[in-house]
Amino acid sequence: MDAPKKTETTKYVNYPKSYIIGLIIGVIILIPSVIIGNMHHLSDFQARIFYDFNNLPNYLNKPTYWITEGLAIYAIPITILIPLLYKRFRLAWRFFVTVGGAGLVAEIFKHIIKEPRPVHLLHGHLHLRVLENGYNSFPSGHVTVATAMALIVWMILPKKWRWLSIVWILLVAYSRLYLGAHTPNDIVGAFAVGLISVCVVRLIPYKLAKPLKLDTKTPLLERGW
Repeated sequence: MDAPKKTETTKYVNYPKSYIIGLIIGVIILIPSVIIGNMHHLSDFQARIFYDFNNLPNYLNKPTYWITEGLAIYAIPITILIPLLYKRFRLAWRFFVTVGGAGLVAEIFKHIIKEPRPVHLLHGHLHLRVLENGYNSFPSGHVTVATAMALIVWMILPKKWRWLSIVWILLVAYSRLYLGAHTPNDIVGAFAVGLISVCVVRLIPYKLAKPLKLDTKTPLLERGW
């Protein structure tokens, strides 16, 4: 007896295992980081890691500032506008939805956890090289959106270039510690939120993802919708 033919719909409801694993890893990382952030206390272990980066020489200040802004804030419109200019509308839309969703979730966590920034946790004993808006620290919004963008770029890069996405995330993570804006736990939690956001968008059921233009039937680098 011939095996039943797969329909177009069933073909694309098979969830990629890598994204399922990524989602699980993200949740496993996020839960303890939320608990730690809710303690409003910087442990000796976290403090040592923080000072290892925060005590680096002052001449790194300007390049680090441009790293934190360029690879997180300025990169958001760039990752959307460049695909639009080249008519890669699905790619631009995925950046918009995923990065926007990740940033929104990060802001929600900030208002729920209300962890003070390092300058308050360490009673001013640090190199504060940038002034951030808002008292709440967990998770790092910069690292959250940088992780989301970098992992989408990972999806479209050739395998030999995917290390660039890892460097992207690590550079922004370093910058937030060096500038004195966030604790190590803020970085870990932000990475988890960014990772979860990318995986959730990728794992949306096909029947919902198709009308939302978030399915992967059409390659992200193909022109048009």
